[in-house]
Amino acid sequence: MRAIRSKPALLLVLTLLGPFSVILPPPASHAQTPTYDIDSMSRAAVQVRVDDGTGSGTLVILDGIPTVFTNRHVVEGFNEATIAVLTDVNEPAEPRFIARLIGFSEVYDFAVYTITSDMQGNIVRASDLRNGRFGITVPDITVHDANNKDSDVRRGDVVGIFGYPGIGDDELVYTTGIISSVQFGEYEGQRLPMWYRTTAEMSPGNSGGMALNARGEFIGIPTSVRTEYETGGRLGSLLAVPFVMAILDDDDGLVASWSGARSNSGELDLSQEPGFGSITLAFEELREPYISELISGGSVDVSYLGSDCVGYAASNPDFRVNLTYSASELDIIFIADDQVSDTTLIVNGPDGQWHCNDDGSSGSFDPMLNFFDAASGQYDIWVGSYTSRESVSGTLSIVDASQFDGTVLPEIGQASELDWTQDPYFGSINLRAGFVPDPHKVEVTAGGSVDVANGTYGSECRGYASSAPDFQLNWDGGGNRLQVYFVAEDGSDATLILNTPDANWLCNDDAPGTLNPGITISSPGNGRYDVWVGAYSRGEYISGDLYITELTTDVP
Repeated sequence: MRAIRSKPALLLVLTLLGPFSVILPPPASHAQTPTYDIDSMSRAAVQVRVDDGTGSGTLVILDGIPTVFTNRHVVEGFNEATIAVLTDVNEPAEPRFIARLIGFSEVYDFAVYTITSDMQGNIVRASDLRNGRFGITVPDITVHDANNKDSDVRRGDVVGIFGYPGIGDDELVYTTGIISSVQFGEYEGQRLPMWYRTTAEMSPGNSGGMALNARGEFIGIPTSVRTEYETGGRLGSLLAVPFVMAILDDDDGLVASWSGARSNSGELDLSQEPGFGSITLAFEELREPYISELISGGSVDVSYLGSDCVGYAASNPDFRVNLTYSASELDIIFIADDQVSDTTLIVNGPDGQWHCNDDGSSGSFDPMLNFFDAASGQYDIWVGSYTSRESVSGTLSIVDASQFDGTVLPEIGQASELDWTQDPYFGSINLRAGFVPDPHKVEVTAGGSVDVANGTYGSECRGYASSAPDFQLNWDGGGNRLQVYFVAEDGSDATLILNTPDANWLCNDDAPGTLNPGITISSPGNGRYDVWVGAYSRGEYISGDLYITELTTDVP
């Protein structure tokens, strides 16, 4: 019956085409049958809410960070947005998260946000969204790669549109259609798909949403609909994801903040509210470290502040502290969850001055700032990422170090002891008696978070050093005398710690007549000597030269 009923339609087509037309079978579709589960994928389609309206977005885990793609026109003017999600695929979206602007394109209709917290201020990590901690389990969405020719988007491909049109009353609406045409564009000299035109139904509110191909790949962002009023024809436009990714990869592609339309920098804005909250701290509150979880990063290149300021941070502060008393030593530290991630600290103090740090100690990417005789007042804190468009989750710790016995830093993630099993930071050398040139010199930076006086290294050992050795000497050839000493560039007070081949500790603070430390070894045994150069004061880092010599000399 089905074949009989199809014949008249075929005859009609033959008549319309004319006697000389050849009827060919339709070309095999590149991908016509969706292979994904619609309900599962729906969890990645979010509703984006700002004060003057709503739109749609796509939640993807990009480089380990929960990221929301949307259209610029959906969120224009807002550095923060509320993200509503489907806790039940058959119910309206519920507001669950707060997202912070990473950047937007001035040229193309695109903006990207990162989810920073839930509605109660709890930090949100990618693992939380994958394991359902916040009531949803977000699927892994594959971002379409234009370099993968096996998954090119072509005319005739089926496309599924997920979004929250205004007529849907905050309910997710799923429609399908085909790709009608592909329009290419050029970005930074690269030819890429820029627009996909589609017959899939789209309405106001769909803007910024998610378009998937039949394989479940995220291929485009529903952006606009063209309507031909005489015939009622409609054609939707999807901003192609490969084009969006090229914008993201361009250091100049995004503007950091709506309040400052500058393509490559923006500025830190003290007037904005902190993204992760604020706290008033009195002496009693800092008898234990105050800890807050947050996520680093943003699009503002903080190097414009000068000095030691590096990395990329959000325009608004991440955290704000109102200190009610003058602290002898206020330490502000950020400990990344992933110890290989490189973060930075930027603090504006009560005096309006900027203070910055990249790596708090040798061998650690975690930043730390020490404020001695810290004044009471407001401290605005930014945690930056050393690399552009990287976000790192971790813990901000604020400590009045004068109230503690030196064991605080290890408890919040800093190293607690010297570890000769680690690789030396400033290299190693093999020497034997009679080596030339003599002395051997190497530049090092003294200091670290390990309180040497609290260890089991001997009564002469003091200062603060890194966990890993600063330098390693492999000695071969005997000799009558070996001297190791350090000369600070600026006369600062450094210390020296050695571990000998027979596992004995040797330490010195000040050589006679100087603040520079030196250690002399009579009849040095063959083997490995691990060398640490410490700073006498906690939180201090001292540049200088380490010397190894067989000569008899006074330490300068």
